[in-house]
Formats: sequence, structure tokens, C-alpha cells
Amino acid sequence: MNDADALLLLTEWEEYSHLTPEVAAASVRSKNILDGRNVLDPCAWRGAGWNYKGIGRP
Repeated sequence: MNDADALLLLTEWEEYSHLTPEVAAASVRSKNILDGRNVLDPCAWRGAGWNYKGIGRP
């Protein structure tokens, strides 16, 4: 997966909850993430320059 415009996290599986913004950035062209299960830390992702959206979160 390279040059993706968005990353969609749609599972609460534990191995994905440990995904870091730095690791994910190597696989995307645009830093957009939708956390459909709210398992990631919004502050960490936004602080790393990502456009973070969580379902039901501001």
C-alpha cells in the first residue's frame, strides 16, 4: 500500500491499535485517517500532522 489518499481503520483488533502515525506515514500520500473504532490517540495523530477523524468524536 503506497500513495493512498486515506487510511481507514475499521477494526478494533489490538495489533492495529498500536499503529503509529510515523509508521503509517510511509504508506500514504495524504495524511488522512478515519478511525472507525476510536482505538487511536487523536492528539498523537493530529500532533504528527494527520487529519484525524474518529466516528462520534469532534
